[in-house]
Amino acid sequence: MELDRFDVGLPDPQEHEPEEYSACSGCGGTIYCGDDNILDIYGMAVHDTYNCIYKAVEAKKTVTIKDGD
Repeated sequence: MELDRFDVGLPDPQEHEPEEYSACSGCGGTIYCGDDNILDIYGMAVHDTYNCIYKAVEAKKTVTIKDGD
């Protein structure tokens, strides 16, 4: 029995479909196991993009007005 680790090789991760992890709380898109740039914001899985974070935390734009002196 030959136990050369290079004869067997590692399994190819592209041989199967990626496993779904969650839906992005911002855009609703699928997040797959092993994805990079995913944030956990208050227990929500969110893509690490401005638009997804903005939508996930339901941010509101505000205008500040300086009070007259």
